[in-house]
This record gives sequence, structure tokens and C-alpha cells, in this order.
Amino acid sequence: MEHRFNIYLESCTIQPKKDGKIKEKQSRVPSILKTDLPQLSLLDKIHIGIEDFYKNEADGYSFEWWSDKENGIGGKLRFSSSKYLFVDAGLYDGEGDDELQYFHPLDYPTPESFVGFIIMPDDTIYESLYYMSISDYELNNLDLDYEGYTQMAVEARVFNHWQRVLLYYMDGEGIGSVETETFKTEMPKIFPDWTWENFIAKFESLRLSNKK
Repeated sequence: MEHRFNIYLESCTIQPKKDGKIKEKQSRVPSILKTDLPQLSLLDKIHIGIEDFYKNEADGYSFEWWSDKENGIGGKLRFSSSKYLFVDAGLYDGEGDDELQYFHPLDYPTPESFVGFIIMPDDTIYESLYYMSISDYELNNLDLDYEGYTQMAVEARVFNHWQRVLLYYMDGEGIGSVETETFKTEMPKIFPDWTWENFIAKFESLRLSNKK
């Protein structure tokens, strides 16, 4: 149960669905990874918990909920299957961050964005997950490893663009200002026990830069 963030995530939406605050939700839980994958074992040395999830819970997983889908009030998490986790994502075309050629998407939260790992040719794996939007093809450090990312996904209830909210919180400028206001306004309406202060406190407790 240690790495079953999905159970907690889905349980957060039960009461709002009963109360009519969530209009629709769905999850997809594929079968588990049945073979040993050396690349996944290597990744798990840095991003602890990912191998356990793929081998004992699901080889890829998705969950989404919507309160007002037309206006983007809701959220989604969609994990890559192991089949695609370590192949070239085809996101690097010679422009943007050079490290894009070593970027491996884990989560596809929106059609325009990706969250993933950087795995260098010498098998060096960056400690943090990175966010990338096709609007600029730049890699943005989320200051979270796999465990931190999944915990924050639960804390954010995978609300649309929650990753941008964290980036804006860290930088205080750039992408995320509009998304932050929407997030802070809509989340308490749907999840009455949720607070911005607790969300940020949780993030600060999980940030890699605070653990060094």
C-alpha cells in the first residue's frame, strides 16, 4: 500500500461526487507489468516507488474527474505504460533545451504538457521530475522526485495545471499566474477540506531542495 497513491487520489473524489460537485470521473487501471525491466529497476534507485507501482498496481494508470469540463474545471493524470517510458519521445528537434533529447514523459496531464524524467546516455538519472509545455519546449524543474510528485498529485487532486501552480509559486513570475488564481478559487468549492496553506506546506515538506 506504500506506493498506492491512486487509492488516496480516487478516494478524495468520492464525497464531492456524491455532493454533485464532480459531474464525471473515470479511471483506467491496466494489468501489472509481468516481466523484469532493468531500466525500471535502475530508475527506481532514484525515483523510489515507481517499480513497485508498475509491477504490483498497474503498468500505466489514468484517472480524471470534471466539475465543469467545458471550462476546464477538473483534472487528469495519465501515466505512460512501460512500453513507452524509455523510448525516444520525439520532443527534441534541435531547438529548446538540449536535455529534451533525454526527457522521458511519465505523466501526460494535458494534451499540451508532459511531466517526466531525464535519463542521460550514461544512465545518470536526474533526481527531479521536469514539466514541459509544447508552448515553449522548455524543461521546468518541479523540485520533486516520483514519490513527491505522486503525493502532490493527491494533494492537488490532479487539478488542471497544478504543476504550473507549483512553478509559479517557486518563481513568482512566468507561467502559472492565471492557473494559480483558478486553482485557489475552485479547489475549496469542490473540496471543502482543502486549503492553499496545507497544499503549500505539503509541497515544502517534499521539495528536494529542502532535503539537502
